[in-house]
Amino acid sequence: MTAAQGPDAVLFDLDGTLLDTPGAIAGVLARVLERTGRPDVADDRIRATVGKPLGAVFAELTALPEEHPDVTTAVALFRELFREEVVPKAADLVFPGVPELLGRLRAEGRRTAICTSKIRTSALELLEPAGLLDAFDAVVCHGMAPRGKPHPDLALLAARSVDVPPGRCVVVGDAVDDMRMAAAAGIPAIGVTYGVATRHQLTEAGARAVADTVEELAQALTPARAPQAPHL
Repeated sequence: MTAAQGPDAVLFDLDGTLLDTPGAIAGVLARVLERTGRPDVADDRIRATVGKPLGAVFAELTALPEEHPDVTTAVALFRELFREEVVPKAADLVFPGVPELLGRLRAEGRRTAICTSKIRTSALELLEPAGLLDAFDAVVCHGMAPRGKPHPDLALLAARSVDVPPGRCVVVGDAVDDMRMAAAAGIPAIGVTYGVATRHQLTEAGARAVADTVEELAQALTPARAPQAPHL
């Protein structure tokens, strides 16, 4: 893939990349910890886990094994609260410019996929009310491949799902694990700073380019129409 051509397929993370959900996720995590008797976990520790699979999140925040019953209970409570409090607001959480970007990619014949640490049910619960589901050729989620992020499995599965070689794809995400997943899969990655990670963190994790806004992301993904775009 050359910078002039742009990618044949774009593999998008969901939370913090397409939807402004990290703050809501962190808030629900904090309430779950409080309800389950662990109210003293620092906010920065909670925020740092956003984007990881829920089992791993609660295992990390509670210092318990992922298979511990308390972790299972916390995961179930999180999903219940998230469904009640956040999902109804999904349409309002879409970052400005995202629908237009997705429409432009589709109009140019580029394939698109979701590549998320959410389980499939949770991803669809957000994508449908957000009005974004029909913009994607595939939705690849945690549990659909042997290993999750930052391993390459989800990205490689997403590439296969849209029938595009990994080298002709680009991963877009807001988290360090998105960049590490892409690097492990041999796929170029663009980091976005309007989610969780900083520019420095994304670059250190392997981002080939970093966008501060959806507009900059659009320029990076469709460089033939935007000569000032950062190089992949």
